[in-house]
Amino acid sequence: MPYFKCTLVDEQGHFQAREYYAESRGELSQSLAGLDEKLVAVQRLWFKGFSLHKLFRHKIGATEFLLFNQEMIILLKAGIPVIRAMEIIVQNTPFGVLREVLTKAAGNIRNGMQISEAFSSRQIPFSRIYRASLLAGERSGHLEQVLEKFNVYLGKISNLRRKIVSGLTYPVILLVFMIAMVLVIAVYVIPRFSSFFSDMDAELPAVTLFFMTATQFLRDNLLPVSAVLLLAYAGIRLLERLNPRVTLLDQAKLKTPFLGRIAHENAIAVFARTLSILISGGIPVPESAEIAVETFANRFHYAQVRAMPEKIRQGNLLSAVLQEIAIMPRILVEMVRVGETSGNLTIVLDESADYYERSLDSRINTLISLIEPVIIIGLGMVIALMLVSVYLPIFSTVRVIQ
Repeated sequence: MPYFKCTLVDEQGHFQAREYYAESRGELSQSLAGLDEKLVAVQRLWFKGFSLHKLFRHKIGATEFLLFNQEMIILLKAGIPVIRAMEIIVQNTPFGVLREVLTKAAGNIRNGMQISEAFSSRQIPFSRIYRASLLAGERSGHLEQVLEKFNVYLGKISNLRRKIVSGLTYPVILLVFMIAMVLVIAVYVIPRFSSFFSDMDAELPAVTLFFMTATQFLRDNLLPVSAVLLLAYAGIRLLERLNPRVTLLDQAKLKTPFLGRIAHENAIAVFARTLSILISGGIPVPESAEIAVETFANRFHYAQVRAMPEKIRQGNLLSAVLQEIAIMPRILVEMVRVGETSGNLTIVLDESADYYERSLDSRINTLISLIEPVIIIGLGMVIALMLVSVYLPIFSTVRVIQ
């Protein structure tokens, strides 16, 4: 890892040893050029900050970034300059991705770079939104207030994601267990009985013949069928990459019962919240819309909204542009129109985001309450049907013998 131990001396002849992160020695020298101290020695620490966790993690976690912003807000409110506040935070930050990004940003700010430019790393959560928020804070002179709004935004987005993940974890585990049980019975149990039934001359029930035929087909063609499915998926992905207008998989996600509606409302809530925080920070509506549309992770959604910033630049109102987009809910359009008329657009956008977050929470709870019994009942029925198909011929044979 590119960590360096630097020895510096001040005008009074006092030596200090500090550790810095930089991509190279040249970048390190540039980041330290603005200091009053003189760099006298540099030693690279080859294994400093190395961990197996970092090999698989390349982005800053939302929670630790939220804590960094909270510390930054407290120090700025205490009257401490930005660069000194960052140095204090870096010294108390464990080695990892966050410390590397903060160290590099602190060096760039020390050399005269704007704060918003210094925090342009893609390793930062919602990097474009964060950068725009910092730019708004620089323009208004109220950086700590803008950071507070961003922290509220980041906290709500993190809570929303945590609810979705925690709510769907148990049903997904149940579904995987159900599929595994069915595969074990189909691949290992039923074929053993098939060889036993083949030695009998008795006529087998239709349900038994169906399962025997299906399991035999599965055993003989599992690899070819899997290969065909993988090739079909890869082909669709390649087609989508070559032609951005093709969004078959993303459209299929949105048409999935319950889950599609949850994904749609989540995207609308994040979009409204992002637009609100950017406009409230002083970013013009066209620039705010250009950043906000990037929050749509679904490519079908993004294809619908990507022309929105340009239409606003042409002089159209935000509500009029939203009305032309098919995926935008009618209630959001009407609330934005009211906000434009009353001059309270940011308040209206926040209320819209709150509304969709509450609706999303309700849908998730409903999905959890429905999906668990459905999966359990489905698992029981499938296994029961398989067992009946296995034991029914045995009972028939016993009756014939008697």
